[in-house]
Amino acid sequence: MRLAIILTILTVLILSGCTENTGSGGKAFIGGTEGLRTSFLGGNPPNEIFDGGQSTFAIVVKLENIGEDDIAANEGYVKINGLDPGTYGMGNPKKMIEVAIPGAKKNFDGSVLNGGIATIEFGDLKYEPVVQGNLQQTVWADICYKYTTRTTTQLCIKKDPQLLLGDKKICDVEGEKYPQNAGSPIQITSLKESFAGNGKVGISMIFSHMGTGDAFFDPRVSLSGTNPCNDVESNTNRGRVHVLVKPVKIGGAQITPVCTGLSEPTGTNEGYIRLYKDGSGREQFSLYCTVDASSTDSIFEVPIDVETTYLYLQHLEKDITIRHVIG
Repeated sequence: MRLAIILTILTVLILSGCTENTGSGGKAFIGGTEGLRTSFLGGNPPNEIFDGGQSTFAIVVKLENIGEDDIAANEGYVKINGLDPGTYGMGNPKKMIEVAIPGAKKNFDGSVLNGGIATIEFGDLKYEPVVQGNLQQTVWADICYKYTTRTTTQLCIKKDPQLLLGDKKICDVEGEKYPQNAGSPIQITSLKESFAGNGKVGISMIFSHMGTGDAFFDPRVSLSGTNPCNDVESNTNRGRVHVLVKPVKIGGAQITPVCTGLSEPTGTNEGYIRLYKDGSGREQFSLYCTVDASSTDSIFEVPIDVETTYLYLQHLEKDITIRHVIG
C-alpha cells in the first residue's frame, strides 16, 4: 500500500514537470500587444491648481517598455496638447525621449527580464491668468516612438506535393503556421503556407494593428519635426509600415523570398505596406510571398523571420480644475 502511494506521488510529480516544460518551451517570445505603457506620474499633473500663478506644478509622463523591442535614444517624443504653452510658462511643449528604453527580454530558462522605464517632465508650470469662478481644462499628452515587431514561425520545405520521406510524414506545407510575435502593437496574426508551383512554396501573411494606440506611421518620418505623428486622414504617412521578410536558409544557401504587394521595394523581400480598416474596423493588410524550394529533394522545416517597423502614436489625458483664489 505504501509503495503504491509513493509510486502515485512520483507519477504526479513527473507529469506535472512535463506539463510545465511543455507550456514554456514552445514560445519564442513573451508576447502581448503593447509597446510602451504610459501614465501620468501620481499628482503630476495634480487634480487642481490655482489661478494667478499662485501654484506651481509639473506634468510628468512615465514610459514603461512592456514590449520586446528596444527604443533607442531620440527615437520618440512626448508632446503636451490641450494647454496653451504661453499661458502656463511651458516653453516648448514637445520633448524628445533622450534616453534609450530597453524592451523586455525572455531568458533561455523562460524567465522574463522587465523592460526599462523613463520619465519626461514638463516642470515649473503656472497658470498665470485670473479666472472668474473655476475652470476645467484637459491635459493631453501625445507619445510617439519608433518600434519594430519581430515575428517567427516554421515553414515546411517540400518542392513537390507528392514528395514523401519513406512512408513518414515530416511536415505539411498546406495550412496555417501560427506565427509567434514579440510583444508589440502591430503583429502578423496569420501566416499560411501553400504550394506555389515550379518547386516554390507560397506564404500568405496578414498584418494587423492589435494595440490600443491611436495610429501608426511610416518609420522614415523625422521625429524632430513639429508634428511628425499627425493623426489626420490627410496624412499620407499614416498607416504605413516597413516590412522585411528575411531570407530562408535552404540546403546551406540563403533563399530570398519574392513578395508581391510591396510599395517602394528595396528588394524582392523588403518594402512598405499600408494597413486599411476591414469590415470589423481593424486595420490589416495581406501580403503574399514565395520561397524557391526547388534546390532540395529533402523534406524539412526551417524558420522564417519577419520584421515590421513603424512609428507608433498613443496618448494620455487628464482633466484638471483651475480654481480662482479670492483676495
